[in-house]
Amino acid sequence: MDIEFKSKQLADASLSLTEAGRIFGLPIGRKYIQRVAVLRAVDKFSQLFGLKALRLHRLKGKYAGLYSITLTGNYRLILEKLQEDKVKVMDLEDYHGD
Repeated sequence: MDIEFKSKQLADASLSLTEAGRIFGLPIGRKYIQRVAVLRAVDKFSQLFGLKALRLHRLKGKYAGLYSITLTGNYRLILEKLQEDKVKVMDLEDYHGD
């Protein structure tokens, strides 16, 4: 699948564990790189629903129209489906705000 990134920081972090660890901390950075690798490995967005560990779901409220996949604990990756074979990584966040 093709991937776009909302920011250069998200794009850079997807390519380097050192950079991802510096930005997000090592455990979250490692999981971020793993999740982006999964996005790159699938051909279509719909295939992500078959990967239960991702817990892919549509968001509501201020994120209506976007999707989320779980990283660890409270951390999630926010995605925008652009086409069936293209997504945009919008953000990585702690959705409990701790």
